[in-house]
Order: sequence, then C-alpha cells, then structure tokens
Amino acid sequence: MKIIHSCLAAALVVAGSPSKAAESWKPYVTSNGAMAGVQPIDAMMVVDCLLPGQMRRSGAMSYMGPRLPVKTTAQLCAMRGGEYTEYDRASMTSSLAVWMDKAKGGDATAQFYVGQIYEKGMDTAPDYEEAAKWYRKAAGSGSNEAKLSLAAMMESGRGMPVDTTAAVNLYREAMGITGDDLISADEANSRVAEVERRNAQLRSELAMQRAEADSQVKRLQGEVAALQSANASQQRDQKKMAALERSLKDAMTQRAEADRKLAEASDKPPGDQSGGLAQTRSVPAPLVSAGTAAPVAAKGVKFGKYHALIIGVQNYISYDPLKTPISDARAIADVLEKRYGFETTTLLDADFSSIVGGIVQLSTKIGPDDNVLIYFAGHGVLNAAQRGFWLPLDARQSERSPALPTETLAEFLAMFKARSVLVIADSCFGSALSGSVSSYTGGPAEYVDGIPSGYLSRRARYVLSSGGLSPVLDQAGDGHSVFASALLKVLRENDRILTQTGLERALVEPVRVSSQKIGIVQSPDLKKVREAGDAGGAFFLVPRSMPEKG
Repeated sequence: MKIIHSCLAAALVVAGSPSKAAESWKPYVTSNGAMAGVQPIDAMMVVDCLLPGQMRRSGAMSYMGPRLPVKTTAQLCAMRGGEYTEYDRASMTSSLAVWMDKAKGGDATAQFYVGQIYEKGMDTAPDYEEAAKWYRKAAGSGSNEAKLSLAAMMESGRGMPVDTTAAVNLYREAMGITGDDLISADEANSRVAEVERRNAQLRSELAMQRAEADSQVKRLQGEVAALQSANASQQRDQKKMAALERSLKDAMTQRAEADRKLAEASDKPPGDQSGGLAQTRSVPAPLVSAGTAAPVAAKGVKFGKYHALIIGVQNYISYDPLKTPISDARAIADVLEKRYGFETTTLLDADFSSIVGGIVQLSTKIGPDDNVLIYFAGHGVLNAAQRGFWLPLDARQSERSPALPTETLAEFLAMFKARSVLVIADSCFGSALSGSVSSYTGGPAEYVDGIPSGYLSRRARYVLSSGGLSPVLDQAGDGHSVFASALLKVLRENDRILTQTGLERALVEPVRVSSQKIGIVQSPDLKKVREAGDAGGAFFLVPRSMPEKG
C-alpha cells in the first residue's frame, strides 16, 4: 500500500516565525549534558545590520568612520551596537538602504547583495534587469558568487536574452577555468542539441511505458470487474471480517492507551498538580553522536571535518502523521556516523524551537574547512506566493503557525563558516530552498586525481530534494520512504568519494523505478543554493569503512 506525503494546499497561510509572545527557545541539550541559554527565536533571525563606524583619529581631530553593513542575527547585531529594521525585514527599501552606499563605492560583496535584493523582489516584483546590472558590477569587482548568479540569469533568460554559451563560459570562469578551456558557441549548441536528443528519447520511452501501463490497467480492470461479479457474497463476508478486525484493533489501541496513561499517572511525584491523565505532547531531546568530528583525509587530500543535523518529524499534532521519518532519520544518522565519520545530531519529532535551535547550535561548531549535511524528513508546503516551508511538530493550520521558511534556512546557510553544505530534503516541495535556480547537472561525479582545485577550495551550497517541487512517497513497504530506502542503499554500498552530483545520479534511477511500481512518478532533483553563498565548489562524501554488500 502506498502512502504519499500529505502535501498541503498552496493556499494555506504559514508564517515564517511564531508570535514573539508565544514562542521562545526550549533548552537545548549539548553533547556534555549542559543546557544552552534560553533565547527568543526572533533574536536568531538573519537581518541586514548596520554596525557603528570606527572611531578614527587624525592628529588632534577625532571622527566617526562610515557604518559597516553585515548580515548577522538580530541578537548579535544588537550586542555589537548595530541597527536593523525590526518589523520590516523583508522590505526592499530597508535592505537597499543598508547596502547601497557601499555598493556604489565599489564593494563587490555589497554589489552582490544589491543584485540579490533586486532579483528576489522582496516586497515588490523582482527587477531582473537591475539585478543583472549589479551582478555585472560585482563580477567585475571580483565576486565569483555574482558571476554564478549572472550565469544563472543568462541561462534562464531573466533580465536578458538567453545565452547558454556565455552562461557556460561564465560558470567556468567562476571556477577558474579560462583560455582554451572555454567553449565556443558551436560546441555549446552541439551540447544543447545532444541534451535535447536524449530528452526526446526519454520522452519516447516514457510514452511507450505509459501506453503499456494503460493497456495493463484496462486488462486488470476487466479482471477485477469479473471477480467482483463472481465473488460478491465472498466480498461481503470479507468486509464483515475486516470491520470486526478494525473494531478489535481499535479496542486494543484504547486498552494500550489506557495502560499508558495509568502508568504515567503512577509515575507522577507526590504533590504534582498537573493531572496524571492529561494528554501531553513532548519533544525528545537531541541525540548526539558519542564522538566529535575528526578531520577526514583520503588519497592524500584533506577534506576537513564532517557534521550532520538529522531531522525527522512524524507524529504531527495538527497535521496527518507520517509513517517513516523517524526510522529514516535514525538510519541515515547511523550510516553517516559509522561509514563516513560524521558527528551527528538527530532531532526526532522536533518543534520549531528545537529545529531553529539545532541549526544555530550547529553553526557554532563548524569551521571554514568543515562540511555540513542537513537532512529533513517531514511535511513540506508551498504557499500561494510559491514560498517553501518545512513544517515542525507544532505546525498549525493558522496564520501565525510556526514554520521554517526555506529562504530563511538559506540565509542561515549563508552565515555558516563551512566550506560545503548539502541539504537533503525528503519532503514535498523540497527544492524550494534553491529559489528560482534550475536543476544542476554539472561537475564531477566523484573525486579523481587532477580534479580542478576550485571544487575543493570554493564554497559549495546544494539542496538534493527527493522529488523537486512535487509530492513524494512516504512509505514503500520496507519501513523507509522510497527516497530514503534508495539513499541508504547508496550510502551503505558506496566505495567511491562521491560528490553531490554523483550522489544524485546514483539515486535517480532507483527512486524512479521504485515509485513507478506503485503508480507515482518521483525523481530526485539537485540544485545550487546561490542565496546561501554557493561559489562553485563541491560537497564530497568520503567513505571511511568498507561498503556493506548484499
């Protein structure tokens, strides 16, 4: 029996953060058992902050230097005496006011941020032509992030005519590949034609498979109709038996629930006035791996330390429960820790506070040479404005429901010091994290000698979603989702140093075949997250033990 993630209607209204009065961080348990401080959630949101200028002295005269714009959390901005707009953080006007002076002064980072502000649009429609103008300025000032953003606009034709040749060459230039390695227009057109030929062949094969499936459906429908006519009395008996079995199961469930509540009531200490039989909902403490991350090296290359935040939300309070996220999360954490040397933190049935706290806690542990993997299994939604959200345990169908916007997650990732970050989202609309970027199919599939140094040195930010912007399967019969089952098999049996591209390629066919067997088309999708500061690097998965065969 197939069960599909309950992907919620796009018309539902979900907010980026809960009300200030109602929500605050729950204590976060660290690996040594200590409790982190209790912080308001809004204090950890990313803002455009103007720090005070330096106090300078020239001879007998003292004066204040220009204010410094930075992206940081509201809490750190306030602690450093900075200024930010508290209730209008998504306003284009307030964001431009922070960065424009420095951008006009020729600062590449500020020019890149101005381009992003115009491309996103924030509280108004995107201005792609203005975004392209500022990306060109930033690229000319040496910003590789701006080159990648401008190349993406060239590729998609936003703000300018489509120019695939210029886009490919700009992608390569951002990676440090120049001169004879740049491709000509004829070569680019030839590659495009080859891709179109393969797509046409794939469409033809899929059409044949669809026709064959339609034929089988018609035949099976006829057989079912015949059986229904011949066995009507038997079916009535089966329905009665099924009804009796359901009644028995319900009675056993009620008895087990009564036993549980009685046990909870017995465990209450004397004087507890909370009511032993009251139904409550608790959030399990984070599960932290026993060891700390150690640097990983292979083939004479130092890949850095690896950290993972694994999130599985299953037993929702206000939405339909799912079947596999908890077992998926536990299994993914286990294989990452044992086979790939990750230091893992696992959040099961986590509420909004726990998820945000886990992300912030993770950001404090990572260095500039480290690698981070974030895995999320749970409900995902897309609202009317096409903004994506991850739903925590305490998500509600209301205007102020706590939900994590994927664009806010991207801002957190941009602040991470890590060299590479890979987000794996096994949820509906998982690729919404990438914004408007098209699917990414480039780069090497694995580490090989002679690989361009940029893949190892530049920042990498990717999202690998289980089904792009489509509904995905929750359960396929083996206790895991279709995607998680394929991911676990690849991770357990892999004996190569895979990149994010190699991982995605290894997953596409198994997920497609498994989903088609139960009547759903699902295909993993890999995208860059430019908003998180991707600069053309790669995420490497380095196995540290022998593969598990069989």
